[in-house]
Amino acid sequence: MSASFGKFDTSDFDAFISEFENKIKGKQIATEVQDALTKTAGVVIRKVKQKTPVDQGTLRRNWQASGAKRHAGVFLIDIFNNIEYAPFIENGHRIVRGGRTVGYQSGIFMLRDSLREIDNNWENLVGKKFLKAIENLLED
Repeated sequence: MSASFGKFDTSDFDAFISEFENKIKGKQIATEVQDALTKTAGVVIRKVKQKTPVDQGTLRRNWQASGAKRHAGVFLIDIFNNIEYAPFIENGHRIVRGGRTVGYQSGIFMLRDSLREIDNNWENLVGKKFLKAIENLLED
């Protein structure tokens, strides 16, 4: 025995779901997240430059960031410095004189520490932008 409780018109709900899916597929959220991540990369660059030691300023001037890219469902930003000695300043290195190790210079960790600061403040930098993008999708 079956009982019928009436018929429901779901066309409005179906239209809402379809529009929502189209906006997501249309990369509206992805664009918002990419913009937020690109701005975050700018914050990282400012922080890392402040922490970079200066002799002649070459190392400090050469910090760069790529724009946010989406690859295989993941957003990526490269933050880099093309100066050949940058990894040695960041991570530390041996001091060699006459072919012998005479000491060790500790790393400055300007990039690592800047990324940690951003990670601790992630919600303020990107989370709010992402939530705003979701709200915009639901309002339209």
